[in-house]
Amino acid sequence: MSIFPSFDNRTLLSCELLLALAFAIAFVAIRRAHPTLRGAGPIAQGFLLGIPGLVLLLSQGAISPLASVIAANALIFISLILFCSGILALLGSTQSLVPFWLSSLLSVCAIAYFSEVQNAIVPRLIVISFNVAFVRSLIAFELFRLAKGRSMVRLFASFMTLFAILSLGWGVVALIHGAPRDLMQSEHVQTFTLLVTIFASCVTGLFSLSICHDQVLSLVRAESQLGPLSGTLNRRAIEHKLDIELKRIERGGQPLSIALIDIDYFKTINDTEGHAAGDSALRDVATAISAKLRAYDIFGRFGGDEFLLVLPQTSSAGAIVVAERIGNAVRSFSPIRNGPALTISIGVSEAILGDYSTSLLARADKALYQAKNAGRNCTRTVLHNTENLVDFPSQQVINALLPSTQPDLMES
Repeated sequence: MSIFPSFDNRTLLSCELLLALAFAIAFVAIRRAHPTLRGAGPIAQGFLLGIPGLVLLLSQGAISPLASVIAANALIFISLILFCSGILALLGSTQSLVPFWLSSLLSVCAIAYFSEVQNAIVPRLIVISFNVAFVRSLIAFELFRLAKGRSMVRLFASFMTLFAILSLGWGVVALIHGAPRDLMQSEHVQTFTLLVTIFASCVTGLFSLSICHDQVLSLVRAESQLGPLSGTLNRRAIEHKLDIELKRIERGGQPLSIALIDIDYFKTINDTEGHAAGDSALRDVATAISAKLRAYDIFGRFGGDEFLLVLPQTSSAGAIVVAERIGNAVRSFSPIRNGPALTISIGVSEAILGDYSTSLLARADKALYQAKNAGRNCTRTVLHNTENLVDFPSQQVINALLPSTQPDLMES
């Protein structure tokens, strides 16, 4: 004897409604806590929109079919599309939603026809089941494509495939055996379908929460590496990047240089113009430097008014060119209106094989100290095992030193 008839279908739909409400609240909370998180908003909207759809379905027999069938299924279709949109946004997919919307629109039109014109329940159930199966199949295919070694996403795709098959089976069963006049009565197919729907909502909601959790962790991790004032990498993050680049040159043998950058007379700016002007100077310097870097250069605030610039695939001669470009960019800013231009002092050093970040930074710091003693607004270079100063060269010397393999260093 089957256990399905012992379930009340209206009670099952009520459980589905409460489940949708719980997930909607959860995703609204995530969206409010992390406004920049893509995808959480559409998922929350999907669950919220599913609630009136379920309420209308519960009202079958008490209200007109236009609301309890056509409007209810339209809302549920839209909520399913919004959910798919949110998941794809969380995973960074560019999949177009046009097939989802087109299939759902055609399905709503067919449901309206079989409700208002033909009043045929079986064709209506077939249309609903085939549309749900189609949407779930599309999202499952995209999830498999986006998995890329992520077992959780692959498992989610497997569940979506299973739910698509079950949705399709529901339509086939309705085609073969027909359907009861009252869809709320306890009956094997209807009750089993509602149980599967509840399970599908639970699984998809939990997987969505899991994906959101991973994305939130990534956002928090990225934000923890940025300084709130300058918007650049903080000291811990830039030192970590430097260690990675030092290990990379051991494998590839490419040159690597760094530059320590100090804002000239920063304390004077703070003392005479106030901390707001000092903060503005920090932001202006960070903006000027960032605008002159290549995509693979690494830049961060090293502490106080100092910045650290890591230049992969760059010799000390190339780093001097970058320093000149940065110095010119910074001099276009002024900490006060109609006041003197900002200037910076720069200490450059080039890494050698087996170099440590501490020794490389110590050389760059020594070069920076020498630049300050030379009157500021200049660049000095200290190389490995040498105390020689390298004065800021003229453009003719730069052109002679610059290898032809580094044309991108000469960008304006």
